[in-house]
Amino acid sequence: MKHKTLIFIFIIAMSPFFAGAQGANNKKHKAHHKTAAKPMKAPDWAAAHHYDATAHAYFPDYYTYYDPNRGGYVYWKNGSYTFTPSLPPFMKNEDLAKSRVQILKGLSLDLHPEQNYPHYMQLYPAVGGNDGRVPVPIPGNPGQ
Repeated sequence: MKHKTLIFIFIIAMSPFFAGAQGANNKKHKAHHKTAAKPMKAPDWAAAHHYDATAHAYFPDYYTYYDPNRGGYVYWKNGSYTFTPSLPPFMKNEDLAKSRVQILKGLSLDLHPEQNYPHYMQLYPAVGGNDGRVPVPIPGNPGQ
């Protein structure tokens, strides 16, 4: 009986130490995660699409992503995806408030959606939303 009582007292005496250690680990763990940096100003098209910058957005007719974590756009240029904080040149005169936009919910903001572009191109195919007026570089096409 004395042995069980000593173990019980030891556990009670050490519990604040264990709780403090767990709390310290949690703080360290939380500090390690990046928080998404929201852009300074919401994109002009955001309100029309009820977009709140908590997810990536994909413009399938332009093969372009909006990445709120990086605060700009990712599009195909010269054989690979490139980033720009402003609209890509081929989208500057387009009314993006009326464009098709696919909000990619459930995808971590730490990920880069362009790394999985074949999946998104198949899932959300382009339908020529700009009626061919604007030449859009298509991923996988050499020289674009």
